[in-house]
Amino acid sequence: MSRQISSSLLRPGMRLGRTLYDEHGRVLLSKGVEIREGFIDKIQKDFAVVYIDDEVTEGIEIKEAVPMELRLQTQSMLRTQWELWKNNATLDKVSIDRHLAKSMRDQMKNLLSIIQGTTILQEDLSSVATYDNQTYVHSINVAIYSMIIGVSMGLTENMLVDLGLGAILHDIGKIWVPVDVLNKPGKLTADEYEVIKKHADMGHEVLVKQHELSYLVAHCAYQHHERLNGSGYPRGLVGDEIHLFGKIIAVADVYDAMVMHRPYRRGMLPSEVMEYLYSRVETEYDLNIVALFSKKVSMYPIGTEVKLSDGRTAIIKDTNPNFPGRPIVRIIQNERGEATAHEEVNLIDHLYLTIVNAHDGAIMDFFID
Repeated sequence: MSRQISSSLLRPGMRLGRTLYDEHGRVLLSKGVEIREGFIDKIQKDFAVVYIDDEVTEGIEIKEAVPMELRLQTQSMLRTQWELWKNNATLDKVSIDRHLAKSMRDQMKNLLSIIQGTTILQEDLSSVATYDNQTYVHSINVAIYSMIIGVSMGLTENMLVDLGLGAILHDIGKIWVPVDVLNKPGKLTADEYEVIKKHADMGHEVLVKQHELSYLVAHCAYQHHERLNGSGYPRGLVGDEIHLFGKIIAVADVYDAMVMHRPYRRGMLPSEVMEYLYSRVETEYDLNIVALFSKKVSMYPIGTEVKLSDGRTAIIKDTNPNFPGRPIVRIIQNERGEATAHEEVNLIDHLYLTIVNAHDGAIMDFFID
């Protein structure tokens, strides 16, 4: 019973459709709370998007890809370790002991057990991020996406766990990148870009010394910015010089980075990012990996508001797993922008209709009690 809107569209009287957590995993506002004027500034400061419940979303259920409890446990583990290393360790002093390595592997196995039963991701994983915890949310998302691809490719459990570990640690080198460069909202200078690029080398340097982890985990940090045509970094590897894990994480990393909302720019829609990836297959990204991924991630997450080719406005109600670009929608406005009875349309049965635009949603008077 939820739909996603930009936090900038929040108004008093709306009802929260999903619990909001702060960067430490503490509850800020619980699902079902009525939004009051005093909440709005805080929500807008911390969140790009939120879910609300209203009459047009009755019966629409957004299933969590990963239970929030598990996500918050993993996020807490990451935050604790990253902050410890950032404040107390140089590159040569980072240590992942047997206990920590086991905890991380156990977390990846827990994630994997859920992913293996997932037909298609129906939610926007980036929506749980606050502006302050994006680093950790991104790392977890990349692990989820990477293991989804790995499961589709039939990798063994041990390989999938190593892939997940490599994905969740792929950006560990960024701990030692200056914050003003890492979080710069505008275009990087040539010198700043060179500084950013060092995180792949630094990540490899740290992880290759961790004897409790597979060497493949270090290669994930080393190769996730390599591209098939040699245009990537740090070594400009070409084609099969790049390990399979590097190719997988490259796709997962770019996808999540592009859909993630930042304080200085809106994230792109999943359908737009998938178009971007397809436009660069066989030059930068592996076609088989992109094709498998596109079948596992909903182009239009449930709760997204879309515009149809006949001018009507709708909300995504459900997905068709074999046809992710042809979801089931609920019509909420006619072509003149007037509220309508909530007709549901399966786009598989109406091939003349296409989705021409998707957005956060407009405020309509009848949405507010």
